[in-house]
Amino acid sequence: MDWAKGYVADIGYTAGFYRETAPSHMAFAALTLGKSPGRALKPKRFLEVGFGQGFGLALLAAANPDVAFEGYDFNPEHVAHARRLIEGAELTNVAVTETSFEDAAARGGDNDLDVIALHGIFSWVTRATQDAIVSILRQRLQPDGVAYVSYNCMPGWAPLAPIRQFMVEVKRRNAGRSERQLALALDLIGKLRHGNAAYFAANPMAAQHLDAMVKMDRVYLAHEYLDEHWDLFQFSELSARMSEAKLAYVCSATIPENLTQYAAPASLQPLIAGTDDPMLRETMLDFAGNRRFRRDLYARGSAALMASEHRRILSEMRFALVLPRNRVTFKFAGPLTELTGHDALHGPIADLLAQKNATFDELLALRPFGEAKIGILLDCLALLVHSGQVVPVFAPADPDAAHRFNRMVVGHARTGRIYAHLASPVARTGIPVTDFGLLTLAAIYDGKADDAAGAARHAMSMLKIMGRRPTKEGRSLADDGEATIFLAEQMQPILNEMVPVWRRLGVL
Repeated sequence: MDWAKGYVADIGYTAGFYRETAPSHMAFAALTLGKSPGRALKPKRFLEVGFGQGFGLALLAAANPDVAFEGYDFNPEHVAHARRLIEGAELTNVAVTETSFEDAAARGGDNDLDVIALHGIFSWVTRATQDAIVSILRQRLQPDGVAYVSYNCMPGWAPLAPIRQFMVEVKRRNAGRSERQLALALDLIGKLRHGNAAYFAANPMAAQHLDAMVKMDRVYLAHEYLDEHWDLFQFSELSARMSEAKLAYVCSATIPENLTQYAAPASLQPLIAGTDDPMLRETMLDFAGNRRFRRDLYARGSAALMASEHRRILSEMRFALVLPRNRVTFKFAGPLTELTGHDALHGPIADLLAQKNATFDELLALRPFGEAKIGILLDCLALLVHSGQVVPVFAPADPDAAHRFNRMVVGHARTGRIYAHLASPVARTGIPVTDFGLLTLAAIYDGKADDAAGAARHAMSMLKIMGRRPTKEGRSLADDGEATIFLAEQMQPILNEMVPVWRRLGVL
C-alpha cells in the first residue's frame, strides 16, 4: 500500500515559517479592507493541516502561549521533527498527530477551532484528500472562524505547466529516490532549454522560470514538481470547494493583491473597479497580475464589520518596526512591479516606530494623516507590513515560551542546523534572523557579547567546533585573524541596531 499516495515522502519538506499562517497577519489583512478579522483577532484554538517539519507551527505556539495549537501530518519524519522542536522548547500548548487527512476527517469534530491553516497542501494531493480537507474545515471550524489556504492557480501557470509535467514523466520512468529523479529531470529539461527547443523560444517566461528553478532549494523543487497530484485551480474552482464547508472568501493574505491600484495595470483599473461580481473581480485580478500562486483567507459565516467597530479595533492596535530605522526602505515589491512609497507619508511612520511600538491612533495623529485620512494611513501600513518591515501588534503575550524557543533555535545553530526565524511574543509571529544574527545571539546568551570583537571570537570558536569557516564574497576565510575581523564587522551592527529591535519585539 502506498501510504504517500503519490506525494513526495522520501525527502522531508523544508523547515520554514510562513507569516501568512499567523493569525495576527490574517486579522490585519482583513482589517486593511475594512473587513472583519473574525476569530483570527483573538484566537483560542488553531489547527495546521499538513505542517511539514513543524517549525512554523512550533514557532506560532511559542509566540502565542495562550492559544492551543494542533497539527496534522501524514509523514512520520515530519511529526518526529516537530515533536523534537516542541520538546526542545518545552511547549505545552501544541500537539501534533501523525494521521492521514482522510482519517482525521473520519474522526469528525465539533466546530471548536478559531483558525485553520493549509499552506502548500491543497494543490498537491488527490481529490479524495482534498475532500477530506474540506470535511475537516466543515466539521472543525466554528462560525466566524478563519481559514488560510494557499495553492497554485491559473492563469500564471499556463505557460509553465509543461515543465512540471515533463519532470513527472522523468520521475515515472526512472527508479530511485526523489533526489536522483529530480537531478535527471533538471538535467534533461536543461538540455532541451539550451538546445533551443521551440517550446522555450515560444514561451520566454518558461525559459526564465527554468533558469530560476536551477538556483532553488532542491528539497522545495522535489515537493513542488515531483508529486503525482498537482491541481492548478481557477479562483472560482477553489472558492467553490471552500463553499462546501460553508466558507466565504474574505481577501488575499498577500495584502497588495487586494488593492486594485497595485494589483492591476492602470488601464484595467476602471474595468475591475466597475465589476460588482466578486468572483469575476478576483478572476480578473488573477489575469491582470498573471498570478500563479494565491494565499487566500476564508471565513465561516463572518458578519460584516461596522465602520465604528472597524475604527475601534484599529484604535486597539499597535505597530512595530522589524528593522532598524536606517535599513527601512520605501521600495516595495508589488504584484506587478516595484512600488515606490512617499517619503512624506512613510517617513514619519518609520521615524515614530523607530522610537517605540506606536498605536494606530498615535500614527494617525502624525502630520501627514488625521481622522479624514485613515484610508491613506492604512494603505501605508499595508505596504510596510507586506514588505516585512513592520508588524501589527494586537495584544502582546507572555514571553517565556518564546524565549525558550529562541534559545532552542540558537542551540540548533551551534550544531549547524539553521532555522531562519525567531518567535516574537509581542507581534505573535516570526521574525527573520540571519546566520550572523544567530551567532550574535549565541554570544549574548553565553555572556560573550560585551563588544563585537568578543562576540566574533566566540562565534569563531563555534564555527571551528562545527568544522565551518566564514565566507566572504564566495571565498572561505582560512586565516583566523581575517575571519574574526570579518565576523566582528558583521556582528557590530547587529549588536548596535538589531538587539534593541529584538528587545522591543520580545525576542530577547
